Amino acid sequence: MPFETLLLSCCLLPGKTDFKESNASVKVDTRPGETILFFNIDDQSNPGCKLRELLWGMKKGEQMCDLIVFYAKDSERVICFVELKDSISDLGHGTKQVINTYNTFKVHLQKSYTAKAFIYACAGSLPYEHEEYQRKLLKEFGKNNFDFNNRSNDALGNLLRGIQSKPSGGKRKNKK
Repeated sequence: MPFETLLLSCCLLPGKTDFKESNASVKVDTRPGETILFFNIDDQSNPGCKLRELLWGMKKGEQMCDLIVFYAKDSERVICFVELKDSISDLGHGTKQVINTYNTFKVHLQKSYTAKAFIYACAGSLPYEHEEYQRKLLKEFGKNNFDFNNRSNDALGNLLRGIQSKPSGGKRKNKK
């Protein structure tokens, strides 16, 4: 039910494979044979999207990420939960948002997809103490299925495609 809501509601950003919130942004360049759909699910920046209401009803205070990005090529299907932050100091909050959205969303889907998470902050460095968040993301999404604050040109696209990105600083544990 939630995926159909995404497709049929105001959550879909038709024809868009980029998104900006405040100072942070993501972009994916589509390659031949790929389908990439961006869904702005945060009802604070997209009041027309009713996914929060569908997932949690009238319950207040639930953490929710900014985007869901759907990726398909051949028989591969990926649903990526994306959070954009102004500062990497908000990584803990972003981690909670993607995990909470994923855990609530996944009960409504068949397991015919790979779940991934991407958190990007436009400012700040990646200190070693963020290993705690890496462990949480690893537990929820599995090895090679998450990335954060990777500043390569197509970091989100590489994650969606399963392409290993080069480290962008700090200690990272999600490499193949």
